[in-house]
Amino acid sequence: MIPEFEIAIGHNYQLAGLSGDLTAEEVANGFTEHHEYHCLGLPSWAEAEECLEREAEVLERAASSDALDGVEEFLDETRETDDLGYFDLMCVLQGNDVGVAGLSLALSAARTATFYSCSGGIDHRHHADHPLVGVAPDPERGALIIELAKLAGCGVDQRGGRWYLYGRSVTDLHALGRAIVEHREAFDALPAPAWVEGLAEELERADDY
Repeated sequence: MIPEFEIAIGHNYQLAGLSGDLTAEEVANGFTEHHEYHCLGLPSWAEAEECLEREAEVLERAASSDALDGVEEFLDETRETDDLGYFDLMCVLQGNDVGVAGLSLALSAARTATFYSCSGGIDHRHHADHPLVGVAPDPERGALIIELAKLAGCGVDQRGGRWYLYGRSVTDLHALGRAIVEHREAFDALPAPAWVEGLAEELERADDY
């Protein structure tokens, strides 16, 4: 099974209060207290789709499992029996947890700056106690995301000009990721945030250190 958490879903946000002055250097090197999260760069929609497809396969397997956390059971078995398969999956997920990786990639493809992700869990392996993705959208993208989040049953909590998107289950965040990809044309029609220009160079510079 896939864990479901007993949390209230709310929508605490003010579009006018979103941070809109991030620089490429800040996005590349981190702009929040979550320093262990790595920047996902500028992935394509195709990369986001591939991540969501692989994620969906794992979630389908997990849903049919009798284990309390079918996702962790699948990952443990894959790690023990198929090192290459596990490595390949982690590459597609870009090191993020199953269930929040697809949304993180979709948000990045939509040109918002993600800064945190955790699928939550019922054991000590996870930092958050429920599925959570941190993102800093501009107001225009934020307006699109909030409507899709509501349709997917996801909540949003705004803190200091940044958003934490969350759900009762990773399936909710996965659904939001799919909805964002399905509405890619609406996101592509918006002007790119200022930090997009120069981000690739900043990431390359960071890798050199």
